[in-house]
Amino acid sequence: MIGERLQLRYMSWPDIREKIDSGFDTVIISLGAMEQHGLHLPECTDETIGIGLSCGLAERLGNALVSPTIIPGLSEHHMVLAGSLSLRPDTFKAVVEDYVQSYLRHGFKKFIFLASHGGNMDTTIKLIDDFKIKFQDSVFLNALTLDRLIAILSRIEKESSMPIGSCGGHACAFETSLMLYLAPAYVRMDKAKPGYVGPPTRELVETMFKYGVTGISEIGVLGDPTMATEELGKKFFEAAVEVMYQYILEQTKEE
Repeated sequence: MIGERLQLRYMSWPDIREKIDSGFDTVIISLGAMEQHGLHLPECTDETIGIGLSCGLAERLGNALVSPTIIPGLSEHHMVLAGSLSLRPDTFKAVVEDYVQSYLRHGFKKFIFLASHGGNMDTTIKLIDDFKIKFQDSVFLNALTLDRLIAILSRIEKESSMPIGSCGGHACAFETSLMLYLAPAYVRMDKAKPGYVGPPTRELVETMFKYGVTGISEIGVLGDPTMATEELGKKFFEAAVEVMYQYILEQTKEE
């Protein structure tokens, strides 16, 4: 498992205390989801990807530990398909704040939020703005925005000579490749089918939020998962971690 030694859930409290006292002042909190991911991926896809990316980022930073992923998330637009869970916005916000309050009491000073589910991304921005006011002695950073994610998808799609829209952002070549890289036992490639295939624009995402995922794709897929490979998953993983790492460095370079 990638980064298991950096995940708080697998550590004893003395080990955590020792890490904090030795300078591990940063905690990465992934904001995931428990929702449908087409015919071929499990409900835990966003959780799995979030933990994987968080551990990759923690490895690069060298002073960060990884929190258990917060699930479910804000997934109302997926509720039409069986098994999806969605928290009310106020509940979601309260849970995230309780995580922050808990980690503050243990001595963490920097918080990096990594939204591995698109439905959480805009809310994450608002939460960080609120926390910066409420907890002024702490640092809050947003590792992955929707616009940053779309840029990564578009770049690698082009570099890999994939049809535009193959990496549509949900159960697509991007997420399926990451799952093949991080947790291949959970992927059923024999069930993979294309859904809506087109550029993953913010306008498309907002349409999905308004009308639900089946208003765009009957099977709940945005993109073409049949293009996915483990090799492509490694490329996506490394690219996403690098983008997040450089952003964090830029934001903290004056400290």
